[in-house]
Amino acid sequence: MKLIVAEKPIAGRRIAELLADSKVTEKRINSVPTYHFERNNEPCVVIPLRGHIKDVDFPKRYSPWVGTDLKALVYSNIEYAEKERNIISLLKGLATQFNIAIFATDYDREGESIALEALECLQETNPNIETKRAVFSAITKQDIEQAFNTLKELDFNLADSANARREIDLIWGAVLTRFLSLVSGQLGKEFLSAGRVQSPTLALIVDREKEILAFKPRPYWEIEAIFEKDSKKFSALHKQGRFWEKEKALAVLKKKEPFGVVSKITIKEKTLKRPEPFNTTSFLRAATSLGFSAARAMSLAEDLYNLGYISYPRTDNAAYPATINLRKIVQTLTAYNPVSNIAKELLSKERLVPSRGKSARDHPP
Repeated sequence: MKLIVAEKPIAGRRIAELLADSKVTEKRINSVPTYHFERNNEPCVVIPLRGHIKDVDFPKRYSPWVGTDLKALVYSNIEYAEKERNIISLLKGLATQFNIAIFATDYDREGESIALEALECLQETNPNIETKRAVFSAITKQDIEQAFNTLKELDFNLADSANARREIDLIWGAVLTRFLSLVSGQLGKEFLSAGRVQSPTLALIVDREKEILAFKPRPYWEIEAIFEKDSKKFSALHKQGRFWEKEKALAVLKKKEPFGVVSKITIKEKTLKRPEPFNTTSFLRAATSLGFSAARAMSLAEDLYNLGYISYPRTDNAAYPATINLRKIVQTLTAYNPVSNIAKELLSKERLVPSRGKSARDHPP
């Protein structure tokens, strides 16, 4: 019997539905939803996690803020404490029923780290369990089938890099937060927080605020004339642009010339560059311009990914791989208004050549 470990329930159900030869049965074991089905006449079970099932933390003896040697905290061992106890208990309890575990978590550092946490739980009761990795960038029928037909190995280096970041975040944030709070006497709800990303971001905001406060506004004046030609009105600014002295602007204004003379016409042709495919940064920039918060936009994108509508939303890549079937994707979009007409127009072209941004060796845009 095969075990498939997914990162979240919504992704676990979707993967089960895409792989199953027939009906998928949901069973709650230990309050955890599990999905049972057959594939190629072999029973399979999907156990979804809830992201990380373990938390990084210091040993309990370092819990008191007052009286703890912060230098000792820097060099302390890091413990991986159980967070999702029901899931951990389930993995340990069912491990001996499976001869192979396939990890179908998101294919990135965090996903590999989450898979490693689940593997460690399985190996506690079944040290000989075989392990494989399903690598995919979209939860669609084609991508999932291909991933499970070409299984790979877990990347322990990728998992270790994610865990290293988690440990650095803990040491950096916990030690500096305690230090700042203790020296300032602000404890309890009034503590001062610091962090690896939070503190530099705060510094950028403070520097920008200082620039704003240091800005000294200067008044200026502009002269705008309204012209009419062939019953069409248009406006133009005085050639000097801004007048920094009001008297000079008024002097020009008093002249009140009855006519304006067009002395030069310049015609320019501008070619607008096609927008690049979205990586995470450009997607969030576009979403926030529409009024979404970054957190809300990312949450929606992850839901769409788990349901198979878009590819994995966390990527540095802005260039589609040559292997992607763009015509098939555009064909799918013909069923959706208001883009159906645009999609049909694109399909009428002999070739579809997408724009390209910076290429990175991870998920497609």
